[in-house]
Amino acid sequence: MRFNVFKFALKGYFMQKMWFNLLVSAAIAAVVGYYWLNYVKKGPIYESDKKLNGKTVLITGGNCGMGRLLAMDLAKRGARVVIASRNLEKSNKVKDEIIKESGNREVRAMQVDLEDFDSVRKFAKEFDESEKYLDYLLNNAGMVLEGMTKYGINRIFVVNYFSRFLLTNLLLDKMKKQSAERPVRIINLISDMYKYVDFDESDMTRDSSGFMGPFIMYGKADLADVRFLQNLTRKLKGYDVTAQLFNPGYIMSEGLSTYYSFRARMLSHVLIFLMGQDAYHGYQPYLKLVLDDSLVKHKGGFFNTWTHEEWLPHATKESAWEPLMRKSLEVTGLSST
Repeated sequence: MRFNVFKFALKGYFMQKMWFNLLVSAAIAAVVGYYWLNYVKKGPIYESDKKLNGKTVLITGGNCGMGRLLAMDLAKRGARVVIASRNLEKSNKVKDEIIKESGNREVRAMQVDLEDFDSVRKFAKEFDESEKYLDYLLNNAGMVLEGMTKYGINRIFVVNYFSRFLLTNLLLDKMKKQSAERPVRIINLISDMYKYVDFDESDMTRDSSGFMGPFIMYGKADLADVRFLQNLTRKLKGYDVTAQLFNPGYIMSEGLSTYYSFRARMLSHVLIFLMGQDAYHGYQPYLKLVLDDSLVKHKGGFFNTWTHEEWLPHATKESAWEPLMRKSLEVTGLSST
């Protein structure tokens, strides 16, 4: 009899413990789920009543994803917005949508293929001759691609670094002259993959093969972009031109299904499901960086979503600046102009 009572009490104890553990696990899961849904998958909304009447914004890749949302937002604030992308037909449709929703007719679509330096040159010449000002240069377009270009350079390096380098330099005189009367901002989108890689010139001339190859090459191109803007910031001393870099984090974009390689898409979809945001929440810190004048003090700075971060030492290695500059001038043909 005593044994049965003891057995019953022991069973009750374990049952209580099991239910207690289940309740604790459920509570933890609820807290984690709430945090995941509200702070990982979503995030803060940036609010500002700042107007941009009279300002000109050039945004590459402004016909999809965050670029499209940012173009719409800036047009609603009165800015003249120039959307530059390879697909002119799509950009014209987006332009019409922005004009209809914002009521601002100062929206223009222009064609540029960032895999083709001749296209970049033609675009820059047309923009320079037809637009009086350039207040914001937003190098927003970026891709994870496999393969090589006709220049014998990796496609990721051409789109994500060399074409940005070329476009920025072709428009630099315009921005420097303008800065005497009105400030200029240059913002390049990168990822935080730059933290985990380094590169040499041979990386630029090989394909990004393998499962992780395109992402590693993406980080290498980002690191080149970081070093370029650090060097550019030094050379822009005395001009009211601020160059900065921005990492939006993992963002779902139309470009993910259009331009990424199959393997890159699969990995990106997993990462975005776990840690990513939709384009609406992803562009909020981007909008803040564009509009918040107090952030201009961070010249050559890096904004990891909402937070200003110090660069890792290897990213600001001055000994790497001049070799990268020489290679960039050679690849883009600027050394002969």
